[in-house]
Amino acid sequence: MKRLVALAVAVCALHAGPAWAADGGVGPPNQGPPSAEQDARININEAGPAELVQLPGIGPSRAQAIIAEREKRRFRRIEDIIRVPGIGRKTFGRIRHSIRVR
Repeated sequence: MKRLVALAVAVCALHAGPAWAADGGVGPPNQGPPSAEQDARININEAGPAELVQLPGIGPSRAQAIIAEREKRRFRRIEDIIRVPGIGRKTFGRIRHSIRVR
């Protein structure tokens, strides 16, 4: 029975990851949230027309409409892109994982 308990503890420890890494030991670095360089999503508050047309369903005229709308009032949330004429819930659903605001 003691061997079974020891085996169970060892298996749980393997699945939990190295405990020694949390207190400064050698191990994988704490990744945290992705940095701006790692985040491949397009920032709709700063992107130019060439970047915006890479989004699904966004052509040159909608890219210009996004730029015109953000010049009036910056986007605070990605959902704010629905303010842009021609972008509704369907288009937002296609692009939501490809855009960000900052």
